[in-house]
Amino acid sequence: MIEGMIGKLETRLNGSPRDADGWIMLIRSRKQMGQDDKAKAALTHGLSAFADDAAARARISDAARTYGVQ
Repeated sequence: MIEGMIGKLETRLNGSPRDADGWIMLIRSRKQMGQDDKAKAALTHGLSAFADDAAARARISDAARTYGVQ
């Protein structure tokens, strides 16, 4: 059930990636599920979505570091 909810979030973000809070939630969720590679991929995609927004990139990066994803 939880994996399905995470999958839906990821699908939504792939279709509409300009949601920093969504990327942070996805990173945290993947990390909590022990899916470190997927958490790192979410970080990469989230940062790419905000290539033109330094503040959003900083928020996403800071949150990822907090969760142990770099």
